[in-house]
Amino acid sequence: MRMAIVGVGLIGGSLGLAMRARCTGSRVVGIGRQRGGLDAALRLGAIDEAATDLAAGVRGADLVVLAAPVRTCIALLPSVAAAVGPRTAITDVASTKAAVVAAAPPGAAFVGGHPMAGSERTGVEAATADLFAGATWVLTPAAATPAWAVERVAACAAVVGAHPVVMDAATHDRHVAAVSHLPQAVAVALAAAVPEAALPLAARGFRDMTRLAGSSAAVWNDVFATNRDNVVAMLTTMAGALGELRAAVAAGDEAAVARLFARAAAHRVEPRRDGVGGPGGGRQQGDGQGDGQGE
Repeated sequence: MRMAIVGVGLIGGSLGLAMRARCTGSRVVGIGRQRGGLDAALRLGAIDEAATDLAAGVRGADLVVLAAPVRTCIALLPSVAAAVGPRTAITDVASTKAAVVAAAPPGAAFVGGHPMAGSERTGVEAATADLFAGATWVLTPAAATPAWAVERVAACAAVVGAHPVVMDAATHDRHVAAVSHLPQAVAVALAAAVPEAALPLAARGFRDMTRLAGSSAAVWNDVFATNRDNVVAMLTTMAGALGELRAAVAAGDEAAVARLFARAAAHRVEPRRDGVGGPGGGRQQGDGQGDGQGE
């Protein structure tokens, strides 16, 4: 398979590393604006060849992967679709799907995609070949997307160790607002709310809770802008839950606090090595968002 990855950062670089390690005979082309980043990807073995010209880079590819911020994916889609042949599948790895799927030109063999794996770290230097191992990889094809394109993207996800799952874009965006976008927003709000004088006392719990606060604001502005209604709805729900806990603590209502803890424990997702399971003992998903600049 010849794969062209537009944007070779954390996600794009990890995909390249995984394909080169797991797919015998694959050829990975990295495409980007900055030669320095592409040279780093070549040096680290994430890609076989590099291109700064989009049309030249995607020419002849079996699969083109847009590993860029959401609004960049939207902007690039028409150019990519115009540059490839009718049997080239196109996908993306952006964290919101409805806006990207809607932007796909008619006739393009486009399959919306979102690997639920990521990190607060950015750049190809943070890429790893096992980033997608055991992760869910959501596919959101449109009604007119050809079946062969869906099969090709699903096969790629499986090759790198992920579990492809098909759902509609609106459902995806609603669900990830809860399990990916809300945790990011909460981590940022928590880190911003803590007094600086208290930070010397912070230990593992605070570090774990605020890990996502180190993510790129530019990337997350794209995510929030293209999933605004769902994110606002979840922030409203979160505010309600915090208000409920605040009221229980203020009233000294230990039974109410215990009920909230029990409800939270039932929804908690534990890491497991086998990569299967559900609330209380399922896979610990990644953040689903890397640096986005490819990605």
